[in-house]
Amino acid sequence: MNKKLPYFSIFVILISVVFLTSCVSNDNAKPPAPTVEITIINGDGNFERSDLITYVIKASLPGGFKQGSSGVIQPSGVGSNTPFPADVALRGDTTILDTMFLILARGAAMGTHRLFVDITDESNQNVSSETSYTVVPTGQGGGGTVPLLRGKATVDLGTEGNNMWSSYLASINGTVYQSGDVKANQANIDITFGVGNTGGPSLISPDQRSIVGLTAGNPVMDAPRTTFFKLEENGPTDLNLVRAIEVANDITASSNKNIQITANTTYSFVQGGTSGKKGYIRVLNLSGSGTDYTAQIEFIVQQ
Repeated sequence: MNKKLPYFSIFVILISVVFLTSCVSNDNAKPPAPTVEITIINGDGNFERSDLITYVIKASLPGGFKQGSSGVIQPSGVGSNTPFPADVALRGDTTILDTMFLILARGAAMGTHRLFVDITDESNQNVSSETSYTVVPTGQGGGGTVPLLRGKATVDLGTEGNNMWSSYLASINGTVYQSGDVKANQANIDITFGVGNTGGPSLISPDQRSIVGLTAGNPVMDAPRTTFFKLEENGPTDLNLVRAIEVANDITASSNKNIQITANTTYSFVQGGTSGKKGYIRVLNLSGSGTDYTAQIEFIVQQ
């Protein structure tokens, strides 16, 4: 009996070690590692200030959702980090997270911004992902969903009685053409200036000039373009701040092919035909009398 007791004691000790080892192993077992992906789902990655950016976070969390946050790191390296709303897990479930978020590019610095997400599961395993978007100058973004804008241009125009400035503007390139060059460039000229029988200094569609008693260049245009104009009483006063998406959404075509203008007033225009490009005109200065007027205008137009 005395010889068997030590063997029995050793056997009990071994069983205890195996049992304890098993317990430790089970306590330390973790679920499969979580995965996450963050994706911007609107636009082409280029946004203007105040554009809306929509992104989706999709995660697989076998260990369950514990907490999460997302944020933006600016080009300077300064970042922000915002915890998920308390109900975020309820939008999917605790193991599969598929949630949409919205942010504004308001006040953002120009350049590339890193958009990131960080998630922790119930077993304290952490996973992260990031993507990026670019904040571009006003008029050059809109997420790629609308036409971009050409940079603002300022020109002087003269009516038919003005001997200093010409009347024929091509918004596509910002060129004011002399009457002798009008016919050769009629495919580009979309805005003209004159009085005729309109009652005062007016923006006039090229194909309307002869109807209001004016000639269209020398020699006369034989295929003039069509443009429609409209007074924008609540339109922008600073064209530097106009976004591409605002031009696309806020300007609608009128039926007016000529419109009298006044200083410090904003007008919109829409090209006719297959082009249909839109833009704003801001009259900065207007002076003169009779058929001799000078107007200084600035404008922006879709590319």
